[in-house]
Amino acid sequence: MSEIAGLVGENIRQLRKKRGFSQEQLALRAHINSSYMGQVERGEKNPTIDVLSKIAEALQMPLENIVNVVSLANSDREPLEDGYATKVVHQMNGLSLKEQEAVYRFVKQLVQFKDMQ
Repeated sequence: MSEIAGLVGENIRQLRKKRGFSQEQLALRAHINSSYMGQVERGEKNPTIDVLSKIAEALQMPLENIVNVVSLANSDREPLEDGYATKVVHQMNGLSLKEQEAVYRFVKQLVQFKDMQ
């Protein structure tokens, strides 16, 4: 499994669960095979842009939300051993811009408070 396939698959899984769909329901809505949907979510398959577009439409969200990932291999920073930054990014996917801004401000305040110690 490639890193990007795994990250996109994880995004799809989290967004699907947030919408309250099973894999089968999302596959049906996206007009794709349910076993293929599982393989995409596990990062075992690299879907085409057309398939990703169908999934985004079925989730009723922009395609950007599905493919918006942070690749640790391409980061200028050292990758975190436990990947907490990636976990935070995944949790923020699917939030509105206002909600993302609130989370960002909260994290920024925590970092500033830590720096004052």
